Amino acid sequence: MHFRKPVVALFAFCAVAFFLSACTLTSRTRLPTESLLTPAVIPTALADGEVFPLSPPNALTGAAIYAEKCAACHGVTGEGNGPSAAQIRAQGQMVANLVDPSRRRAATPGEWHALITNGRIQNLMPGFSGSLNAQQRWDVQAHVWALGVPSQTLSAGGALFAAQCASCHGAQGETPVGAGAAQLTLDSPRFLADRSLLDISSGMVRGEPHAPMTTLTEDQRFQIADYVRSLAYIYADPAEARDVQLTGDGQIILRALNGTPGGPAIANLPVLLRAYDENSEVLSRTANLDAAGVVTFTSLPRADNFFYQAELDYEDGRFYAAPTQLTISGTAVISGVLPAFETTTDPSGISIAEKHFFVQDIGEGTATIVEFSIFNNAGDRAYIGEPGPGGRRHTLKLSAPEDAQNLRFDGLGLGRRFFQEGDVIYDTDVVVPGQQAQQVTMIYEVPYRGSFDFSRPVYYPTARWDVLVPEITGPGTPLTVNGLTNRGLQQTPSGNLFLFASDTPANAGDALAFQLSGQPLGAPQPGADPRAIGLGLIALGLAIGIGYFMVSRVRAIRTAEARSRPQQRDMMLRQMAVLDDDFAQGKIKEPAYRKQREALKDELKEIWE
Repeated sequence: MHFRKPVVALFAFCAVAFFLSACTLTSRTRLPTESLLTPAVIPTALADGEVFPLSPPNALTGAAIYAEKCAACHGVTGEGNGPSAAQIRAQGQMVANLVDPSRRRAATPGEWHALITNGRIQNLMPGFSGSLNAQQRWDVQAHVWALGVPSQTLSAGGALFAAQCASCHGAQGETPVGAGAAQLTLDSPRFLADRSLLDISSGMVRGEPHAPMTTLTEDQRFQIADYVRSLAYIYADPAEARDVQLTGDGQIILRALNGTPGGPAIANLPVLLRAYDENSEVLSRTANLDAAGVVTFTSLPRADNFFYQAELDYEDGRFYAAPTQLTISGTAVISGVLPAFETTTDPSGISIAEKHFFVQDIGEGTATIVEFSIFNNAGDRAYIGEPGPGGRRHTLKLSAPEDAQNLRFDGLGLGRRFFQEGDVIYDTDVVVPGQQAQQVTMIYEVPYRGSFDFSRPVYYPTARWDVLVPEITGPGTPLTVNGLTNRGLQQTPSGNLFLFASDTPANAGDALAFQLSGQPLGAPQPGADPRAIGLGLIALGLAIGIGYFMVSRVRAIRTAEARSRPQQRDMMLRQMAVLDDDFAQGKIKEPAYRKQREALKDELKEIWE
């Protein structure tokens, strides 16, 4: 199993250039409060930065805070499509699209600041007054504003402002116009906090001095409004802000190794490096292997919640390096191997080492089954299967459960890693050589009214298969499995399981058959968590001796490493030489150089020994 998990300036200001003393804003269009998602309570006016910012809101500073606090729900681009959004919407709650034009134009910066401060608990949005100070919350709303303002919009708005407004208001909005009017610059924080883009755009067509502005389109007036706000905010293009966050001093150096005995060297091919946080993919970089089969990725960000994994397409198969981290406190240079193999379309080496059916839950008329299979590949080549629809490979073959509902997989599911043709489900992942080379976890519900007759064909020889049901106390009939041998109670950290196992292995084409029966009316044994057992399968692995971790990748890497320690030593020495050159040229400071070189020496000693 490869990793695959599988993590900017709002509303600022506007054209007083367009507000003479006769230009009043008493009639202002507003979105409904629920549509805007503003809180019901507005903070008391204090000279502490809560009602208006004490320093210009900084979109670049806000971008980093937004990435940490907001992107999981609202998405990287603010469209309400973050990785947690679907779960929130499934609970009937709302995740706002922060860049929706009607919303971003009608809201004032003060209203957004109040929302960030107090949250919107009915939509599962927390307030951030406890974790962010007032200025940080202004910075976040500045970034939210910038999400809806590409740099081209500001350029167009600046040109219009220079042509239409600068003669009265000054090139930077520094000239007050009319009795009691405010400047458009950073010196008017209270005025800016209370003006929406819609307020500014509407003010441009009021009063005789603004008569020429009536020839502008609505979009042009909003371009000017965004530009005027940028006079009071420190703008940062959101795409550039993300680039700043996604750079650093980290390096990952990998050598591609052919794990098939006698296989040719792998060189001069592109390698894709992906980084993931706890929510999603955060960046990808591509670089080429050199003639020696080495690829170097530089300028990588170091973060404690980032995991990196490299991918290589070779001989019609996709191969993965082990996931690795460049942590803030760890070494800035990491070396490793990227194993690949010669490939085959012959499935004769594929078998099932273990197959387990876990009864996760009995609900109203349904039973949830977690089906966990571990595959071996006895050959010395990676099995890639035959091309399927759209060029996707048919690798591992699975029978689709009859009458199954809500079929899904742990990790990438149907349409991504897996696809279905009739009664057969196909995996598309390469199966590398070795024992426990691949694992597949399939989850589904079946109709259940006191019993269920189960029969499923297997397409590969199966050494061992069994059914596990949770121990449940209370009234009703306990769960049992007919047709298999009761091996007794298995204790796991998440709860106890009864194990029912087949006494004989199964041949390819055989049907795995059993009857699940019983109707418990009580609750699982105290301390048991059948959902955690079923979905995580870690406790299941402990109970029955499965090594549940990234077996395919780890085994492939260990095999490749064992066959090529001299190559690894060469690569480590090369890294040290590159590091020495960087230090000699002043590209790296001495403390960092000493630390990295010491880490490389320690790693080299381990390989040498």
